[in-house]
Amino acid sequence: MIRILMFVLSFVIAFTAQAQKPKEKTLLWKIEGKNSNAPSFLFGTYHMLCPEDFNIPDTVKTLIANSKQIIFEIDLDDPQLTSKMMKGIKMKDGKKLKDFFSESDYDSIAGLFKKMTGMSINAFETYKPFLLVSMLYPKMMNCATIAFEKELEKIAKNNHLEVKGLETIEDQLNVFDKIPYNVQAEAVKKTLFGLEEGKEQMKKMVEMYKSKDIRAMQSSINSDTDLGNYDKVLLSNRNKNWIAVIEKEITSLPTFIAVGAGHLAGKKGVIYLLRKNGYQVTPVMY
Repeated sequence: MIRILMFVLSFVIAFTAQAQKPKEKTLLWKIEGKNSNAPSFLFGTYHMLCPEDFNIPDTVKTLIANSKQIIFEIDLDDPQLTSKMMKGIKMKDGKKLKDFFSESDYDSIAGLFKKMTGMSINAFETYKPFLLVSMLYPKMMNCATIAFEKELEKIAKNNHLEVKGLETIEDQLNVFDKIPYNVQAEAVKKTLFGLEEGKEQMKKMVEMYKSKDIRAMQSSINSDTDLGNYDKVLLSNRNKNWIAVIEKEITSLPTFIAVGAGHLAGKKGVIYLLRKNGYQVTPVMY
């Protein structure tokens, strides 16, 4: 789910960077060339951060204000967003979380979930299991988290920008039907029983983000034992689908694009794919 302003690289560096994987440490990238009639910007977010780790650079605020529209992974301004989400939040075929565990394991999982969230797992046992993992993130981060995209949306709204999405909430939820439910359920168990390890992993990812090291983030995601085997459905396919949408939007209007930083780097990342399609995508150092 964004965009930006100050550059450093020369035309020569920009030209030789075409169709290469990004190497620079920055979260902000300028998109120009081909059919775009004005520069657009691409920004990598971290969906949830603790207050002490959260910061929106002034450069980003200025670039949003100077844009004509902002595009996130999904349209956060959709008035039917919550109702659409609720329609696709459950597992198919009437599956329940307890179907993937022994009775004793399920009782332990239910107890830990209650302890960590203050809520009964019974209310969510038909949900796609990865959604339960996301409910544990605030506990792993040990703070009242800030939703990065929502804060960017506020800036966009204050500047009267139209808000759009690269995909629908239905698209995002359907991704979790392509990953076996038993694999997702095991991730719930692993997260609950390995909370301290999860906290350390989360801390490392946040530090990578704060250091603007998108290559390290992408490598970490690929090596994740739960997510790495499903990189194609979680990241690669979505990145590929986004390119046509991005091309259409930046051709018509100067656009600020904000997506999770894990989508940016690598040979299947958004930066490389845009370069491959003929755009100049250059780092903005801020």
